[in-house]
Amino acid sequence: MHAITVQRVVAPSGNISIRHHFARMVIREGVDWGEFWTAMEGDELVGFMIWTPPGSEPLIPKDERAKLSAPFLNSLADEGRNYMAKLWTGEFPEFVAQCLGKTSKNDGWWLRIAVVRPDKQGQGIARKLFEPMRRKASERGEHIACSTAAHRNVAIYKALGFEVRGFRTFQSPSGEWPLYVFYQKP
Repeated sequence: MHAITVQRVVAPSGNISIRHHFARMVIREGVDWGEFWTAMEGDELVGFMIWTPPGSEPLIPKDERAKLSAPFLNSLADEGRNYMAKLWTGEFPEFVAQCLGKTSKNDGWWLRIAVVRPDKQGQGIARKLFEPMRRKASERGEHIACSTAAHRNVAIYKALGFEVRGFRTFQSPSGEWPLYVFYQKP
C-alpha cells in the first residue's frame, strides 16, 4: 500500500470528467471559487474534498452559476427544474441558516463535497483530507460546516468532530430525502 498524500489543487487543468451534471456543477464551482483538496495513493486519486471559503458564496457571478447549472437543469423535466429552483433559493438555505444561526453557511468554511473511492473507505482518508482545512479554519478562528443527505455519513462527520445542528426530511417530485446539517467551531 502506498502512503496517502493530501494536497490542495490550486490550478487544476483539463476538463473535469464526471458522469452527472449536478456533480460537475458542484465541483466546477468549488474548483473555481473554493479550495479543492485531493488524496492520492501513488498516482491514483482516492478521494477529494471541495470547500467554499467564508464570504465567497455571494461572489460567484449569477451568470456563471447559471451557465454551470444549465446542463443539470436542462436534463430535468419542468417539475424537477421548478423544484430545484425552489430548493436552491429557499428551502435549503433557509434550513441551513436555521440550523447554524448567526454563523450561517457563508460565515465559515462550507464543505461542498467529500468523496472517497468506495474501495478506499474506512482507511482514514476522509480524516486525512479533513485535517488541513480543520487546522486552517482553527488558525483563523473560522467555523466549518456541511450537510449530507446520506444517513451513513452522519457517523463519519461525528467522528471528524462535527455536531449535528439539524435534521429535516425534504419532499421532492421523486420522493422524500433526508438532510443533516453539521457544524464545527474553531
